Amino acid sequence: MRPASAVFAVSILAGCPDPPAADGDSDGGTSTTSPPPAATTTGEAATTGSTSESPASDGGTASGEPAGTTGDPPGTTTGEPAWQPKGCPEFYAQERLPTVELEIDPPELAGLEQEWAIADDDDLKEHPLLSFKVDDTVITDASVRLRGNASHWHDQKKMQFEVSFNTYDDAGRFEGLKHVLFDAAEYNRSFLRDRLALAILRDVGLAAPCANNIRVVVNGAYYGLFTNIEKVDSEFLERNFAAPRGNLYKRGGGGSGWDKKTNEEDPSEADVEQLNAAETVADLLAVMNLEQALLEWATEAVIPDRDGAWGGGLNQYVYNDPSSGFVVIPWDLDDTFTRLEPDTDPYTYIKENHHGRPFYAIATADPAWFARYVEAIAFAVATGYDVAVLQDRLDTWAAQIAAAAADDPNRPFTLEQHLDQVEDMRAFVAERRLFLDAWLHCWQSGGVDGDHDGLCDGP
Repeated sequence: MRPASAVFAVSILAGCPDPPAADGDSDGGTSTTSPPPAATTTGEAATTGSTSESPASDGGTASGEPAGTTGDPPGTTTGEPAWQPKGCPEFYAQERLPTVELEIDPPELAGLEQEWAIADDDDLKEHPLLSFKVDDTVITDASVRLRGNASHWHDQKKMQFEVSFNTYDDAGRFEGLKHVLFDAAEYNRSFLRDRLALAILRDVGLAAPCANNIRVVVNGAYYGLFTNIEKVDSEFLERNFAAPRGNLYKRGGGGSGWDKKTNEEDPSEADVEQLNAAETVADLLAVMNLEQALLEWATEAVIPDRDGAWGGGLNQYVYNDPSSGFVVIPWDLDDTFTRLEPDTDPYTYIKENHHGRPFYAIATADPAWFARYVEAIAFAVATGYDVAVLQDRLDTWAAQIAAAAADDPNRPFTLEQHLDQVEDMRAFVAERRLFLDAWLHCWQSGGVDGDHDGLCDGP
């Protein structure tokens, strides 16, 4: 797997003294929990490595995807090259704005539209495609179905799609992918929320889906502009983990609160049930890669992500990596950036009507792990939140999609609203960085929570 946790611990946490014992417990169930005293480290945060889009010789790809910023796995003693995570597939290259052409029989298209009108995401069908075409590649045995949260479909003027290449042939793939996802949340008016947030998560060295934008044509007519997002599935695990055969779960329903997504032929969910049963840091360390989880939560907090693992939402996966235990994988990052205020606190915030975040609450209630959380925030800021880089990405990508956004016949908002949100995001990333720097300065300068509201009151 990606070695984010080990290198993060060495480069950021070495020499970080444990804070004194806390005088209260945090249950993570409200928006004002009391943290342990802050870390007192005065060391500099990790060097800013960079959020550059340039290819790198130690893991970068031809698509302009940066190498993991948390270091490479240690070499082996047998002379064999160390395993390396693979870069993003070419389909998600940042310099590309692909056009995908979907051809579907009119009765099948009518069936899709009927399902969309009914808006029951428990009753969706796979519909055969006559063809799936990108550039010179044509696939004639793929299927398509609707995707997204059906409760939001009535606010949108366009369907969202998942195309599968293994429905009729288990070995079916497109550029090594079993599925491709085309997302179009109505409030993602910039078309760039997922794309920028996922880039930040990858920049800090986390395993996170790849994304760019894509034009979708249906039966010869331009249907609209979408976010093109990699699915978290077995192929994603193969790309990101040296041991990809463990159990993958998505937060949702089911008896455990998690839906099993791999190894479904084995009904046992004993591993995730043990994770759910954790009550102490020691319990978590027995089954979880807590350094990795801490960095994932911290990076979501930096962005910030209103509806993911950090915010108490359902949008997250956990993967039981056989080599290290459960890791957190982010998902559905369209509820980010301007969906919250730039001064949203990276520790105390939890969404209204949240679904709980027990592992986060256990870790941050422990004084030593709260200190590590502060340093994980510093690491995420240093390696993934360079304002100039993020604004340059927004400018570049907004120019790249400008014509496709303007021509989108099913865009559920005005072109002016689209342009306004791009500008709002551009301003937001700068305002957010100023707040994060002040937040870190308070906690890293010996700040305390004098009134027990979870906020740093200064030294």
